[in-house]
Amino acid sequence: MRKKKLMSRQKQIIQILTKSTSKNPITISTIAESLNISSRTVLREMPKIEEWLDENGFNFIKKPGVGLIIDENLENQQLILELLEVESIQKEYTKDERKRIILGELLVNKEPLKLFYFTNQLKVSEGTLSNDLDGVEAWLKEFDIKLIRKQGLGIYLEGNENNYRKVLADILYKTLDEKELIKLLKKSLNNPNTENSIEFSIENRMLNFIDKTIIRDIEKIVSDLEDKCNFKLIDSDYIGLVVHISLAVQRIKNGEKISMDKDSLSELELLPEFAVATEITNELEKIFIIEIPKDEIGYITMHLKGARLRLNKVENDIDLDNLDIKQISNYIISEVEKDFNIEILNKQKLSKYIYNHLVPAVSRMTMKLNIRNPLLENIKEQYKEIYDSCENACEILKKITKVDKIPESEVAYIAMHIAAAIEENIKSENLSVVIACPTGIGTSRLLAVNIKKEYQNLDIKSSISAINIDTDKLKNEGIDFIISTVELDVDYKHICLNPMFLQKDKIKLKEFIHRYSKDRIFKKLAKKEVKCDKDKIKSITNLGTEIISIIEEVKVREINYVESVNDLIGIASSIFANNVNHSKQIKKSLIEREMKSSTYLKGFNMMLLHCKDENITSCKFGVVRLKEKLIENNKEIDFAIVSLIPEKNTQTQINIMSYINGEIIEKESFRESIKKSSEEELTNIIEKVLGDLYRKELKSIMEE
Repeated sequence: MRKKKLMSRQKQIIQILTKSTSKNPITISTIAESLNISSRTVLREMPKIEEWLDENGFNFIKKPGVGLIIDENLENQQLILELLEVESIQKEYTKDERKRIILGELLVNKEPLKLFYFTNQLKVSEGTLSNDLDGVEAWLKEFDIKLIRKQGLGIYLEGNENNYRKVLADILYKTLDEKELIKLLKKSLNNPNTENSIEFSIENRMLNFIDKTIIRDIEKIVSDLEDKCNFKLIDSDYIGLVVHISLAVQRIKNGEKISMDKDSLSELELLPEFAVATEITNELEKIFIIEIPKDEIGYITMHLKGARLRLNKVENDIDLDNLDIKQISNYIISEVEKDFNIEILNKQKLSKYIYNHLVPAVSRMTMKLNIRNPLLENIKEQYKEIYDSCENACEILKKITKVDKIPESEVAYIAMHIAAAIEENIKSENLSVVIACPTGIGTSRLLAVNIKKEYQNLDIKSSISAINIDTDKLKNEGIDFIISTVELDVDYKHICLNPMFLQKDKIKLKEFIHRYSKDRIFKKLAKKEVKCDKDKIKSITNLGTEIISIIEEVKVREINYVESVNDLIGIASSIFANNVNHSKQIKKSLIEREMKSSTYLKGFNMMLLHCKDENITSCKFGVVRLKEKLIENNKEIDFAIVSLIPEKNTQTQINIMSYINGEIIEKESFRESIKKSSEEELTNIIEKVLGDLYRKELKSIMEE
């Protein structure tokens, strides 16, 4: 029969011990390591564990220098685990939970409390309690409250009522996040008579600072007043107001009164929020049959003033008092832009968001009211650079709020708005990329076309060979990253995608771009260097020379019939060959390229045959047309493009061939011309296509 309640740690130790056997005893150090506690702590728990095992009739053996054994068969060891499942485990509080309970008890009890009261409630030693009280004392210093410990009398607090209420609210907020507080408040409001069924938890102990019927009635008063006075509070401000008023009513009923400086109260009486606060207190006096002094109305006014609400205000009205806050909003944005060397898009919208936050925030800071930001730690971690920048920019607020330090929660809200705006920058930032495939032409162009359809902000500068990548050259050209159709082993930002650009590739690229752009903004990258005039002249000259070379040797071959793709490649290899051996070498290169990945383009009924050739010095473009369609492995082929590029090629040559292939893939009219035009007609078309490329490049260079 089970008599003693186990603590949760004791239960964990027994669970570990059930794995012991006579051959494999478990040592104290093993248990300590498993639970991440000291061996001394394990030894301290052992008497209770032995007692529980003895009361339940289980054999427990301690072998000095060997270890611990529960000497039972597998069936009884399983029984132990089952007993532990139904065992009534005594609640153990963490250090922070104990500190909050101690503080809560001291705040709601007027008389001093003895040490024994806490050691009995929390099931801890006097030494542990003493350490907890030291922590509570340090916490209270932030609120200008003293913790007094007197021998023979007990423990109590000294401070003013306003600070007591601040601490009570702080305990609630530290114990429960916003969602939990809303949930528990609603539970209390909807089920006012379920106190006895609520389990003994830290959360409910905190809510017991306030009578649940008080919470329910105040929630209704605030809700009705929102409708009556035409204002709306956001959740965090709504909770803050309900908690403040509930604590105030509870403290007034307990005979505690708050006071306010007369000059401050006189200023508050002039505010429109004071009228709303008066309406609230009138309702409170009726319902709770209490008298609420004007000082209390003043504090409720401060909370309303610090909340994000508008009282019957026309949106287009100019608020002369807040013109300086508009300037501060723009100043904060400007400082962040300087830090990151960026220009935030839609600045007007962002300025409005920050202004809407700053108006009540300035009131809160001026009146020394704190706001809780449940996302504070997340923002500081995920957007550290933005938070730090905002913190520096917000220093200007000290001048108008007369505070020594801007609260982190306020900074985090501003950082959150700016982070969202920078995310918009990230999505629209223009990036320069190159696309790499085994040869630098061909399937890379198909990928480029597909990417352009999805990402207008990606400027695809060229296609390059994945084999020999000159990273220094890419850096000099300001290329942000490489998109490749094959895996790369290169020290340069890159991503590998399927040439067909499947859905998973789209997601992969989207995430990659977001990470890259975010890193680039946060690292404050310098603007790219512009090349010197001499390099520009050379570049455009080389482009013109190469274009002329291609135009002068366009080839078209028409074939009645071929039996296989291999035969088609054989014909394609001959149209630019100098001799039989040269033809064989081209064929070998085309087949090797085809074996890496097919150049067949489904939907276009064409092949994009391409390779490098060591026997040519300029690019070649030709077409092999079939009068009778070739069908092989479910592939229907009407014609094949033949693109050759020198083995020792230049980036200009790669760019030209990539551009031609892109035009073929993108423009149906161009493909139709390739199918039907004579060699002379096709030459004229290629001349026009490459003439367009020349003009674009020339214009681009002139505008730099």
